[in-house]
Amino acid sequence: MAPVSLKRMSQTVSAAKNESKEEKKMRNYLFTTLVVGLALAASAGAASAKNGGSSSNIDLKANLDPCCAAASENNDGTAEYSKQTSKGATKQERFRTQAKVELPSAALGIVDAATAQAADVRVILTRNTLDYAECALDFDVIAQELEMEHGQTVLVREAEFAVDIRNQLKKGNLVVRVGKGTCDVDLTTPGAQAGVPVVQSGDTATVTLVDPGEAALAPASRTLDKDFLQGTF
Repeated sequence: MAPVSLKRMSQTVSAAKNESKEEKKMRNYLFTTLVVGLALAASAGAASAKNGGSSSNIDLKANLDPCCAAASENNDGTAEYSKQTSKGATKQERFRTQAKVELPSAALGIVDAATAQAADVRVILTRNTLDYAECALDFDVIAQELEMEHGQTVLVREAEFAVDIRNQLKKGNLVVRVGKGTCDVDLTTPGAQAGVPVVQSGDTATVTLVDPGEAALAPASRTLDKDFLQGTF
């Protein structure tokens, strides 16, 4: 057997010691990093709990397309519901709908500002085939704009109707603020229950023209409504 150099053996032992030291340093570094990471995560979780946990926002929108009594007319609209909560409490809640009727509307009998002002336009909210809320839209304005139709510039006039109701937190209490229109949020209870309808995904919004002779009736009891816009949240 060839003799082993004492110098080489010494170098080998020294290298092994150095490697052991490097491995130990690396293990200590990884352990310290893990501990610091867990501490930061725990701190963030504690801060979140201290601030009341979580906040959430709900934003639902329905594009309202022509349907039913005025399916062939160029009317449109939108319905929107939003809710903001923090620390488990509602900070703000809002429901609004806008409906546009191109003039003149033969199907609805709305031809000018006077007939638009007299029109009883409402939006009915339905969940699982059950009408649960209804809002009356105010006549807003007659809007005019130029559009291209069949290669020609034409003046388009639209009657715009709107409802805008919101709940806002004020001094610890939710206060109903009415921008336009009114809402009855519980059609199963006699009389009008004013407030902001709580819309859910999958609900249907239907804009209808109510006959003056049935204005005091609930949607389920009316037979002369002219539905003309509809969409799903």
